[in-house]
Amino acid sequence: MRLRTQLTLTVTALVALVVALAGLVIVVRIDHRDRDDLDRLLAQRADRVKVAATKNGSLPTDGTFAIRLIQNGEMLKQVGSSAGFPLPEGDGYATVSSGDDEWRALTQTLVTGAQMQILVSLNDLEEQHDDNVLVVDLLVLLAALLSAAGVWFATGLVLRPFQRLLSSARDLDPADPDQHLPEVKSPREVAELTTTLNDLLARARAYEAPVPDGVRVPPDEPVAPPAAVPTVEIRAVEPPVPAPVEPPPALVEPPPAPVAPPPAAPVSTAADELRPSLVDLGAQLDQLMDNPDMPATQRHLLLAQMADEHRRMVAVLDGDA
Repeated sequence: MRLRTQLTLTVTALVALVVALAGLVIVVRIDHRDRDDLDRLLAQRADRVKVAATKNGSLPTDGTFAIRLIQNGEMLKQVGSSAGFPLPEGDGYATVSSGDDEWRALTQTLVTGAQMQILVSLNDLEEQHDDNVLVVDLLVLLAALLSAAGVWFATGLVLRPFQRLLSSARDLDPADPDQHLPEVKSPREVAELTTTLNDLLARARAYEAPVPDGVRVPPDEPVAPPAAVPTVEIRAVEPPVPAPVEPPPALVEPPPAPVAPPPAAPVSTAADELRPSLVDLGAQLDQLMDNPDMPATQRHLLLAQMADEHRRMVAVLDGDA
């Protein structure tokens, strides 16, 4: 996967996660606020119902909420809704279910000992909650799309110098010693990378084997060192023969038998030192011949190794001469 795509996906996922968490917090806070507002509304309606019941004994309701009177566990009266509700367990706020609907209830005990219960349906709150979640989902989607487009555009601008550098590196001609990557001044990272690659290219070309005098090489062909096998002259060193010792004049004895000279010790030759170098040099020449399409950098390094082997062989021969 390309770096541009990885950055876009990573930033998009991170932005979507942050927006989703923020939206979740906002939705939860809105739900708590709406529930608190509903509880205050229930308390206000309960006060108005108690005042009306005290004056004329009626239980006024506009149909948006239900009122129940309960005495000793039995329901005395219910107005505003015909839904069935469970009996309250005590005073205070509670959430009760009636079929598939949920209601918010406030139960208070009157002076007569009866319990008055005010109930409001939670359908409006649930619809408001669903709308808030939908808004958060749309915000997450919009933030993801905008962040993906922005990151894709920004990474394109950032990576454009690297793409130009890569294109210039592909267009380099290994046979042209004066060709190099174009200089870049900004951004600083690309400029440092360009300078480093140019230095590496110059060092690789410096290791190329020199062309012998009088030999013309076509510009399109690489220069290879001559694969000449040096001849080594081996000289055997003979030990000195001791001079014969004459016997005393007064004593005449038969001449002693000639003493054979000791066998000559094996002389270390330069051939033993040159043989590994010749084998390596031959293997490197075979590699160059078998791989005509070898990359320029690898070919330059191989030629540099062959040049080092050639100089070492010459040094060995000069030391034995």
